[in-house]
Amino acid sequence: MRGLLAFVCLSLPLHGLSAANVVSAPQGGVARWADADAMSCGVYGKRYAAVDGVCYYPVDIKTPPGAHEIALWDSKERRLLGTLEVLEVDFPEVAIELPAKLSRFLEVSKEDAARASRETAEVAKLIRGSASPPRFSLPLQKPAKTLPRSENDFGSRRMFNAKLPSRHSGRDFPVGKGNNVRAPADGTVLLAVDHFYTGNAVYVDHGNGLVSMAFHLDKLKVKAGDEVKRGQPLGTVGATGRATGPHLHLGLRWLGQRIDPMPLFDPPARLPSVSDTSAEAEAKIRRAQATEPRETDPESDEG
Repeated sequence: MRGLLAFVCLSLPLHGLSAANVVSAPQGGVARWADADAMSCGVYGKRYAAVDGVCYYPVDIKTPPGAHEIALWDSKERRLLGTLEVLEVDFPEVAIELPAKLSRFLEVSKEDAARASRETAEVAKLIRGSASPPRFSLPLQKPAKTLPRSENDFGSRRMFNAKLPSRHSGRDFPVGKGNNVRAPADGTVLLAVDHFYTGNAVYVDHGNGLVSMAFHLDKLKVKAGDEVKRGQPLGTVGATGRATGPHLHLGLRWLGQRIDPMPLFDPPARLPSVSDTSAEAEAKIRRAQATEPRETDPESDEG
């Protein structure tokens, strides 16, 4: 795309920027740039469409702390540059004991290991989503009609039975078995399958590189290739795969970045913004981090 070649030197400090072009966001968070008639955005060497005239910059849970270059192109193709300051997050460490009924997920057989490897490769081909125009607006639709307070922290580092490490890259909600899990936005179903770790899982491409993932479902109500609408049931809450009990698991990837879904259910003005003062940005980050308690019954990155 025009202007992209001039924007490939990323993750470097910028000089001569005004304070208005700087934004801070935590690992696993999302920053925004909303006051410049945005048509497209750039970060990590990628150029992608703005959402409703706003640029959003997702930050993976393992993005290195420090300054990363961001860009915004307006309706006249003028390019503005800025800096995304990524803040390190001290994700909690949690020890978990899996019950005997889930021992197959601790002592994984060769057959199950081969199966999980194939499934991981299958997902990896799809997880970055398409470069098609966004089919969503923010905030996203909550995945359940009633969404209770999440019981665990996004990004937690866990050790199962003192020997199996894992990273939780989604959110779990104590929604009862059989309740509908709903699409957070319009999209195309990439996969609706039974996988070893995640159980019955649905992956939906919402355009602009945004992919949602619902794991451990009891019943699937869609199939690969289906077009779904915002709020449409994808399946029902269950406890399939490596799950200690029924719950709603939702994960989000945006441009391949593992991000916390919670902030995207709130009005987007609550996200850290390029126009924020340092105090405003810090207040937004503190508010977001304070909304969820530490996890008590965590899940793994694989489910």
